[in-house]
Amino acid sequence: MSTAGRPRREERYTGVTVALVTPLTDAGEVAQEDVARLVAGVRPYVDALLPALSTGEGWALSQRQWCEMVAATVRCRDGLPVLAGIECPTTGETVARARLAAELGASAVVAPTPYGPDVTQEEMYRHYETLGAEGGLPVIVYHEREVSGNDLRPDTLLRICALPGVAAVKDSAGDPAATRELVAARPGVPVLQGLEHLVPETGGVDGHVAALANVEPALCAALFAGPVSRYTAELTAACERHGLDRPDWYRALKSELCRRGVLTTERTIGTGGVS
Repeated sequence: MSTAGRPRREERYTGVTVALVTPLTDAGEVAQEDVARLVAGVRPYVDALLPALSTGEGWALSQRQWCEMVAATVRCRDGLPVLAGIECPTTGETVARARLAAELGASAVVAPTPYGPDVTQEEMYRHYETLGAEGGLPVIVYHEREVSGNDLRPDTLLRICALPGVAAVKDSAGDPAATRELVAARPGVPVLQGLEHLVPETGGVDGHVAALANVEPALCAALFAGPVSRYTAELTAACERHGLDRPDWYRALKSELCRRGVLTTERTIGTGGVS
């Protein structure tokens, strides 16, 4: 697939996006049938599917596992956009993964800045400029701190939003005031709240990216439809019940999905997955 032209960003990524867990077999392979069951259960309630980002243990997946998870999601999307998560430390690796995502049939990619505390703001800007121009797919900026170890300044983020290859921002930096300021600045692309528990504090966003939607998709859909205040108590209880405040929240989600019979194992990459 040629990546010579700049990707179009006409499609607006709004509404509820589920940040999928990565189902694994006992041998550590991506469990294809489990992916299909998981997607079938959430599909009626969500507007897009996001495999292989943090909830999907994207930082730990081998390239083969990553390709298998993205491909499995594409196969059962039934018309939903697939936003392929990329957690790679350098611009070159991120662009290479984006090209793979395009070949696999993904609709867009979601990626953080290059890793490391010494990455400059200009290097962050050039990263997204290069990814948008050479990756072959629209780019959703993954604004966070935990994965990359650095932080985009508000002025840099606004510059990045003006790039022709950028289609949205997933704001997972954990600062609701900054998210509100970003929305108020009218960045020209959708702003998606990436942390469920902060949704009540960030009215005006264009959508939510929710790990919670793996297990509570109907609640996530209702939360977006609003009014948010009607569901705040239920949201808080669900986040606590499913361990979304844990550092290994994805493990808690897998355990619940396994209990429900959606997944056949609750295995994570750190419990025997192959590399």
